[in-house]
Amino acid sequence: MSDSQLINRRFSRRTFLRGALLSAGAAALAACAAPAPPQSGSENTEAAAAAPATEATTVKFLTQGGNDVAFLRYEPLIASFQEANSNISVEPIWEPGGAIEVQTKLLTLIAAGDAPDTYWAHSYTNSGQAVRELQLDLNPYLDASDDISGDDFLLAAYKDFQYGDKQIGFPRETTSTVLIYNAELFDKHSLAYPSEGWSWADFVEAATVITEGEGADKIYGTADWHLNRNTWIKMWQKGGDVLNEDHTKFTMNQEPSLSQINEIAAWHHEAGVHLPATTAEAGGFTTANLFVTGNIGMFPQFSVFSGLLDAEFKWDIAHLPVDEGDIQTTRVASAGHSIYSGTANPNEAWQWMKFLGGEQAFRHWVDATGLNVPSLKVVAESLLETSADSLPEHAQVMLDAFDYGRPEPVAGDWIGVHREVQPALNSIYGVEQADAQTALDAIAARVEELAVYVPGA
Repeated sequence: MSDSQLINRRFSRRTFLRGALLSAGAAALAACAAPAPPQSGSENTEAAAAAPATEATTVKFLTQGGNDVAFLRYEPLIASFQEANSNISVEPIWEPGGAIEVQTKLLTLIAAGDAPDTYWAHSYTNSGQAVRELQLDLNPYLDASDDISGDDFLLAAYKDFQYGDKQIGFPRETTSTVLIYNAELFDKHSLAYPSEGWSWADFVEAATVITEGEGADKIYGTADWHLNRNTWIKMWQKGGDVLNEDHTKFTMNQEPSLSQINEIAAWHHEAGVHLPATTAEAGGFTTANLFVTGNIGMFPQFSVFSGLLDAEFKWDIAHLPVDEGDIQTTRVASAGHSIYSGTANPNEAWQWMKFLGGEQAFRHWVDATGLNVPSLKVVAESLLETSADSLPEHAQVMLDAFDYGRPEPVAGDWIGVHREVQPALNSIYGVEQADAQTALDAIAARVEELAVYVPGA
């Protein structure tokens, strides 16, 4: 395929939504004081005009690569940016893989003294590098810029790239977790659709009524609460969390988190309204695969709907249930871009970063590569209008959720934390029916080690 074919290729909106959300992670390393933001003024302008032409400054950009979509995601933008900024040349460094692979490449380049100026990043790896002060704080640049602001982005996605009082990057794509439901099953049982103000008692009642049948044809009221990221949301609503406030102690084995885990376990065992934990994964299916067969009433999922488009029944999305007096929240996760704090070209790197945070870049990602949930508000909102025929009726819910959603309490080796917590939950929710206190106590020390892990140290 030629470069021109890549640049001009366009997909239908349905094809966009069928594509899985392209995400992963990255990071950087080495503590370094943030350079001063660019200065403006007549003296600087006059000096620049009087200065002789110089060779373009090269900004190295580490990102995912290895297939046509990855190249299409950035190559046209690099060409456009360089045309408008002849004094800056962007040199991409392509690294196949996800968060771990890109982070490994980043740390390798830093150790070799050949670090990139900018890089693709993920919320799961941000804090580990932030401990090393690896990302350049963008706040001084934002304060000096009239072109870009945090208000331009979906709120919770923007917070995904904050660490302490620093803005350590900009989000590109993002997701919020919402409730997906089979409207036909609700109609069949004369149940009101999930709506704002729905309580957990309402949820359990509907799940109980919907659950019916036996064996392979059994219809379950709900599914996917066994996944750690969804269990956490229910804990957050009651004031619980994975870690304590300073992210050093494991707290899932304490109240109020423990009671929420036991409640989800009861959905699996005593009530029998939950698809057995890991059933879909064990069979090589996603929960979305089973949902489109009509065998699941409702389940939580991040806001990418490509796996649901084959459903031959009416389905829609809603806010997750929340009890009166509790915290309305949901999970948000994002990928985006950061500047390496040790860059020798901070001002040029900022120009590239600012371009990647602008409307032109986001519209390119939507039009050319099918970005599902762009984090730039104006593009996300317009996408709801242009894609109305392929999105659920209440698609606005997934954007509204960013006003109250929150990131995971990312710390240290967060991917490692996921890998420790999920098997423990599987043992609690699955056929083993492990005691929650015992199973969670058993992983506490290891999770705490991972939570304070510093990459590259």
